[in-house]
Amino acid sequence: MRCPHCHFQIQDPDALFCPGCGERLQRENACAVCGKTLEPNAHFCSRCGTPAGSDVPRCWTPLYCKGSGSAILPGDRHFRCSVCHDVFLERYRAGDRPVCVQCAERHPVDRASTEAEATDESRLKAMVQDELERRMAEAHAGNGIFRTQQLPLGVADDDWVLINGGEFLMGSPESERERFDSERQHPVQVNSFEMLSTPVTFDMYDAYCEIRDLAKPGDEGWGRGDRPVINVDYWSVVRYCQWLKKQTGWQVRLPTEAEWEYACRAGTTTPFWTGDTITTDQANFDGSYASFYSGGKKGVRRGMTTAVREFAPSPWGLYDMHGNVWEWCSSEYDEEYGGKELLSACLQSDNPAPRVVRGGSWYNVASV
Repeated sequence: MRCPHCHFQIQDPDALFCPGCGERLQRENACAVCGKTLEPNAHFCSRCGTPAGSDVPRCWTPLYCKGSGSAILPGDRHFRCSVCHDVFLERYRAGDRPVCVQCAERHPVDRASTEAEATDESRLKAMVQDELERRMAEAHAGNGIFRTQQLPLGVADDDWVLINGGEFLMGSPESERERFDSERQHPVQVNSFEMLSTPVTFDMYDAYCEIRDLAKPGDEGWGRGDRPVINVDYWSVVRYCQWLKKQTGWQVRLPTEAEWEYACRAGTTTPFWTGDTITTDQANFDGSYASFYSGGKKGVRRGMTTAVREFAPSPWGLYDMHGNVWEWCSSEYDEEYGGKELLSACLQSDNPAPRVVRGGSWYNVASV
């Protein structure tokens, strides 16, 4: 294959850019987003999941940074070089000023830029931003898509909650009733991350199964929709996360056990984010027994899952961190805390060790 711009001989059949001149390549029978050659009669790209065919909405085609090859998505700070006019990302900087990685060596940045150059740069920034906003508006109006790369996957950008990082005491104090000896308290530092505000629902998971032509997990006759998905094993969940990552560009994975507990506690130090006790008005668990952690009172035993937003969220905006369904974590299970709770074993497919589940379910009584 030769580049139509500079006639450079290109060896990579799935190339997105010409190695000779750096121009974006337009190829027939290729994915409009990632460039992979499409399989015969394919409806979707086998690499990134983008619909095949010439009718791919323009809003699904990302802008690219010519200097880095990175896709430029909504939320990225991106500009156009005033020298070579290539799009580049803010993370490629020199000092306090963005620098084009394509031409920085050939055209050193003059820190004493004139006011006219600054005005021109601002205008070019605005042009790029206007283009992205136009694409998002097109997606919203014509395709029901609210973000440039957000396909109809059942998961929206605003379903994610920012969990600001910090240090907390993981485990439980020795004075806490019914605790296990393995719950040794120890300080843990957690970096900021985002978490879905609810457990993954049937709506979300069923969309994945339909697009991938997979068998849908059973719902025990309780209903689907906005109930949490059930009957999915660990590796099925990992594959779902990997697929969602490819579709959206989001860095999707299961939380580590430390991240999960930090998010669940929501800044509290009590057994539950609700305090020392919890009731069946606050979460879905087996309330048919009067336990210490239910305040010595009986509640309701629903005997099935409930919709994910049926109860009030935690102070950090998370639903169903207590009860309803057990939640998978990416950490390898260990009988005592020894550091594995801080690590993600998501992609260790050759590691048969069991993974951690947290949070309890509709079937369990109130306990810690």
